[in-house]
Amino acid sequence: MEQPRIQFKKLKGFPKVDEEKVQTVAFLEAATEIVSVLETFGKLFSPVISDMNGNILKLKKSFEKDEIKYEYLEDMITLNVNVDNFAANALLWLKRGLQLICKFFENIFHDKQNTESLKHHLQNAYENTLKPYHGFLVQSTVKIIYSWVPSRTQLIGNGAAHDENLEVLEIFLPIMRKHLNRIDILLKKYNLDDASKP
Repeated sequence: MEQPRIQFKKLKGFPKVDEEKVQTVAFLEAATEIVSVLETFGKLFSPVISDMNGNILKLKKSFEKDEIKYEYLEDMITLNVNVDNFAANALLWLKRGLQLICKFFENIFHDKQNTESLKHHLQNAYENTLKPYHGFLVQSTVKIIYSWVPSRTQLIGNGAAHDENLEVLEIFLPIMRKHLNRIDILLKKYNLDDASKP
């Protein structure tokens, strides 16, 4: 039996959200894992992968300027409000990319029919996350990508492997969603949730 492209049990995942603040390194490591998940989708997803990796790198550079001062992700943003929004902009676009992936896997998880084609799940995720921030050209490119998303079996397996992935996702996705919601609130609080299209 062919191995699924993704085994969520091998991912460390996002840190717990019980703490008042999120450790920058732990968050960026989890985001990097999500990019590695995207890499299993195929070469057509390279633009999304490249964009997310670019934003992770920008946040790492900001963190490395003062690793003590920016130990927590929130501090990297709040301490630079009205000074330099470099990190905030990188976090904004990284958050949007992560929201796309989170919504996509939430759609897969909640699909009780276990539909083999995941095209409509990706389309729904894109329309509910990134689409409002993309111009016509990017939207047209994404439409092509829909048709190349791997099938359910290819992505998360079938039988025991499929069920195991869903079991892990049941814990993984709510934690990821809480992180994204917290970042969303943070950016909106400081008017850093720029809705303009690149």
